[in-house]
Amino acid sequence: MCTAEPRVIGYLARILPILSETFVVREIAELRRRGVEVRPFSLYTPDLSVIHPEAPALAKEIEVLVRPKHPLFWAAHVTVLLRSPVRYFRCLWQYVLTANEPWDRRLRCLAYFTVAPFAALRLRRARVGHLHAHFANAATSVAMMAAELAGIPFSFTAHAYDIFVDDLLLSAKIPAAAFVVTCSQFNVRYLREHYPAAAKAAIDVVHVGVDPTVFTSRPVLQEMPPLVLAVGRLVETKGFHTLIEACARLPSNGVESQCHIIGEGPEVERLSRLITALRLSERVALLGKLPPAEVLAYYHKATLFVMPSCVRRNNRDGIPTVLIEAMAMGIPVVSTRVSGIPELVCDGETGLLTDPDDPVGLAEAITRLLDNRELAAQLARAGRELVLREFNIRVSVQKLLHLFAGTRDFQEET
Repeated sequence: MCTAEPRVIGYLARILPILSETFVVREIAELRRRGVEVRPFSLYTPDLSVIHPEAPALAKEIEVLVRPKHPLFWAAHVTVLLRSPVRYFRCLWQYVLTANEPWDRRLRCLAYFTVAPFAALRLRRARVGHLHAHFANAATSVAMMAAELAGIPFSFTAHAYDIFVDDLLLSAKIPAAAFVVTCSQFNVRYLREHYPAAAKAAIDVVHVGVDPTVFTSRPVLQEMPPLVLAVGRLVETKGFHTLIEACARLPSNGVESQCHIIGEGPEVERLSRLITALRLSERVALLGKLPPAEVLAYYHKATLFVMPSCVRRNNRDGIPTVLIEAMAMGIPVVSTRVSGIPELVCDGETGLLTDPDDPVGLAEAITRLLDNRELAAQLARAGRELVLREFNIRVSVQKLLHLFAGTRDFQEET
């Protein structure tokens, strides 16, 4: 039996939607705007409290796949085994029993395999002809196995942690996928250098895109004191500790400012203690998690945006979406020479770059832009132009559509 033409594209993520991964929602929304039927799937229950302006009802559409209490979850193994025994045992053999992974990691492979038959049946039921996963770890592990069992092609977008740290089965996923996309040329080079299977694989750069009609250019602000804004999960690799230390140095540089950091995460207590120890409570505030609409309001008030990313145990950012959002709005930015960030923030052209974990250099860069508003405006204009040209959701989705179109000719099920 031949697989169906991909009239429907399935999208799978570990948790969809989730506040920290707005780019997946934007991608789905733009595909739908172009008339593509997209069915969203999530491994785990989505955050129903999060309302994304681009797709406010998306959370209600999600089909959750990790449902061991569902009456059909375990029965799906019997169904798929009887219908497609070759596919079932091939999947089990390749991706679990003989997987090129240590035994402790094979247990994770087995866990993903337990989900795959149920996922495959749900994909068939939704008439999905192509499955695309975001993040190369958990979601793509299930996507690869479920696609094998369903007899459809799959693809995935690789980002950061899923390449640099949690690379389970990545050597198998790359050649098995119809195509692989990632957010930066840095990631392409990293994959080709560290995974032999990537040498001949189709790996394309598709930038995370923003909607320029949502993130519109705003007038140049003369906020007093100037507002330095940062947004992201409160994890060590975001480098917010360096930003706080840099803020402590700004008065000695003759700069008065306030700093707001939006986000939540495991580093909140450490960062709070650092703010107290440096006596910055009146100038630096941790605002916690905010919905997209409120984050957008802070972008409108920001004088400067800072993303001080760093590297820890090989973990690092890809290209932070918040940097793209800020630049789309014409906010001057300061970031660090980490991963693919220099592909967006070209030092002295579209923003300023410093070395990671360098509070002195970061304080100097912040001071330079707050003191020289003409330079800040020049960099902001160039940054917005770059985003409109290369980090635009319409441009990114057009590339994806071209890649999806190349997977329409499927092989007969064997």
